[in-house]
Amino acid sequence: MSDQPDRKTVLNLCRIAFSYAPSATPIEWALTNLSLNVGAEEIVCILGASGCGKSTLLNLVAGLIKPDSGTIEVTAHGEGSRRIGYIFQNDALLPWRTVEANLMLVCQVSKEVSRESARSRIAQYLSTFHLKEQILKQYPAQLSGGMRQRVSIIQSLMFNPELLLLDEPFSALDFNTKLSLESEFYQLVKERGKAAILVTHDIEEAIAMADRILIMRKGGAITNEFVIDLPEQNRSPENARGTPRFADYYREIWSELKVAMVESTAS
Repeated sequence: MSDQPDRKTVLNLCRIAFSYAPSATPIEWALTNLSLNVGAEEIVCILGASGCGKSTLLNLVAGLIKPDSGTIEVTAHGEGSRRIGYIFQNDALLPWRTVEANLMLVCQVSKEVSRESARSRIAQYLSTFHLKEQILKQYPAQLSGGMRQRVSIIQSLMFNPELLLLDEPFSALDFNTKLSLESEFYQLVKERGKAAILVTHDIEEAIAMADRILIMRKGGAITNEFVIDLPEQNRSPENARGTPRFADYYREIWSELKVAMVESTAS
């Protein structure tokens, strides 16, 4: 493992605790005493058994629910940034609107984004995610799964967030589409100085994309952290899978994840 480079802190969680039931005892809480920092240009992946609190963590960071105790600080460094973008497994595109109309919604939601600025962002992100301009006149139902997910990511990026939250966004895609979208997203985070938290059940995806991988156990306890130190030259999620160290990381992480999953099942 190697020391992490200095990065501007985008997210700081300090001693977060949360319960869905006010009368629950501490052992029944969804999250207990969780602390985490995420920096610019960093992708942090969270692995853990179903029900251990991964999605709850994202919802807390997004502000959809409030912690019972602890603090959540999100710092935007870029001018005109909306601090958080949330990307789900299933897109939130409105089926009765064209792709262009879905993306231009940003102008109705945010007074800070002009139509001219929105169209400029659309053009940039179509290029980033290898989409043709003709797609703008189509409706979501006319798109493939990969294209819909690309548009869904662009929809979040239209608000210029510095922190991106991803809840298994690539899990329903075929492998080739998944690899392409992983690489496009990875390059966007690195080149534009974004920060990202990716929740996934896919160990290979986590190793390929992450700077750090966290193992979460039931109750939201982060028990292991793996710093992913792969060659930076031509680094991409696809190339990462072919490195000798990739297999070593897989064995180490799977060993710890199995323990976490067994504990979650037994409790």
